[in-house]
Amino acid sequence: MIGIIDRRLVKNVDWALLSGAAILVAMSATTLANLSPGRAGSTVALRQIAWFGIGLVALAIVASIDYRKLVRAAPFFYLVGLTGLVAVFVLGRTVSGARRWIAFGGFTVQPSEIFKIVFVLMLAWALTSRWAQPLTTSTLAWVLPLAAIPAVLIVKQPDLGTALLLLPVLVALLVGAGIRWRLLASLAGTGLATMPLAWLVLKDYQRERILVFLDPFRDPLGSAYNVIQAKIAIGSGQLLGKGVSGATQSRLAFLPERHTDFIFAVFAEMWGFVGCLVLLAAYALVLLRGFDIAAAAREPVGRLVALGATVLIATQVLVNVGMVSGLLPVVGIPLPLMSYGGSSMLVSLMALGLLLSVRMRQFQ
Repeated sequence: MIGIIDRRLVKNVDWALLSGAAILVAMSATTLANLSPGRAGSTVALRQIAWFGIGLVALAIVASIDYRKLVRAAPFFYLVGLTGLVAVFVLGRTVSGARRWIAFGGFTVQPSEIFKIVFVLMLAWALTSRWAQPLTTSTLAWVLPLAAIPAVLIVKQPDLGTALLLLPVLVALLVGAGIRWRLLASLAGTGLATMPLAWLVLKDYQRERILVFLDPFRDPLGSAYNVIQAKIAIGSGQLLGKGVSGATQSRLAFLPERHTDFIFAVFAEMWGFVGCLVLLAAYALVLLRGFDIAAAAREPVGRLVALGATVLIATQVLVNVGMVSGLLPVVGIPLPLMSYGGSSMLVSLMALGLLLSVRMRQFQ
């Protein structure tokens, strides 16, 4: 019987979803390999591929576990995740003024990245539990702190971008769980009313990023330098790109954070408008498959897990491309499956593993 169930699960793997992810990783490795002259680029690309291999193992493990079991264990994962966020302040390593990483041997782990998956599972558990039915103001009174506590810990690292990423996931899951629009509008109004207070608690460099977004040329050699160089790289790619050897803006290191947050600008310079269309089409394939899995789920838990995982990836893509293009303020959010980084790659593939877990069990 176990063999029959296993064969059914494997039969229902969403190969289109995996194909889209594989295309993105191939684009990432190709871009990273040609980003630096000599062996440096190859080393970075090989590390990215190695993390992809580790992520595939994590994806297979997550997909092989019934997502309902993962949701039932969400409170335990949530406590472990909060412990990791607190441990950063004690054991964490400071890089560029931010304390976000914990070193284990030769590896570094970013707990706030891992917590994204935990957050999706925890909200799915909270919004489908008997205490949350029906969704009323009292439900929000104990669900909102589940988002507020980790958000505060992540902001203190400081990592405002990841903290803000939790908000659209929360809103999407509230809508998916059937919250009344009037209640959601009241919640949005309260959030807008507190925005002036949020300005007061922002750090100076975070305020400067918002001011640069409003006036991109207020400090062209300082706080606005990253965005200006990214726009130059994207624009110089034109229709077909400048190729590997011609991508001087990226290869000569005029563009900061070119391996990580600004890799979209690097890709645009190398492969141009047509290449960006292919890249965004691959993302569209992954996201459309994710939303389709959520829509086809037969029960609320599966719908919320798939919706949360898809919105998590979609928000990161929109924010990263938006900030690199100057359409949004600069925040430290990587481009899923493209930006160099082990934690980001691992979390992105685990999110796909959740989608596969839901998809494969729709036909049992």
